[in-house]
Amino acid sequence: MIFDIKRDHKKWWTIFKLLVLFYALYATGSRSSLIGALLIIGFHVKQSSNAKLKAAILIGMVLITPIAVQKIILKDGDSSRMEEVMSMTGRLPFWTALINEGLPREPLLGFGFMRIDYKEFFQSTHTYPGKMTHNTFMQVLMNLGFVGLTIIIFQLIFTFRGINREEKEKKLMLYCIFIPMIINSLTEFGIFGESNYGILFYQLIIFYISFERNPIITRKQHIFLKRKRPDLIG
Repeated sequence: MIFDIKRDHKKWWTIFKLLVLFYALYATGSRSSLIGALLIIGFHVKQSSNAKLKAAILIGMVLITPIAVQKIILKDGDSSRMEEVMSMTGRLPFWTALINEGLPREPLLGFGFMRIDYKEFFQSTHTYPGKMTHNTFMQVLMNLGFVGLTIIIFQLIFTFRGINREEKEKKLMLYCIFIPMIINSLTEFGIFGESNYGILFYQLIIFYISFERNPIITRKQHIFLKRKRPDLIG
């Protein structure tokens, strides 16, 4: 929809739809979605050459951000919420226990796909019991060890390289899909876990950058075109 604003395509209708989306974001109270939305808007602002659009969006972000932080991140300023946010709702102690206690048992190849311990749940004396890590990279580390983590790091590097080789608008679109997926991956299954929307969109990105029209036609294709569409081959 931000692309439509930049093209001045049904601008007011697009703005109305954006306002509905932001209200839905406020109603859900999702911290990660809020951060993702602000990052995507900021990314668009950075790429835009329209000074008026930049100014309008930046002013809007400045006005909305304090309210969003107060209502969504701090939950109306409750002091106990700040401690919860700083520990990422208890995830940091859990990750610390996984690295200190769980990982040394199976450092190279992990415990197997979607397992973080020999048992069904991992439990430390200092944290809650958990079946998953709430972080896709930590999940891979526990599931497949350092071997698996190395593989996905290279896979991400090649994906970034593929996105950067695309033309400007397509690259911007792919990054705007990729940003919320990475944020989701930092707190949930994300792009390397059980089936979820993050995996679906990550696969779409890979398809976008992997498949392209081959300008070189085969001998068989040349003969077919010569018979059926000679105008295409001169």
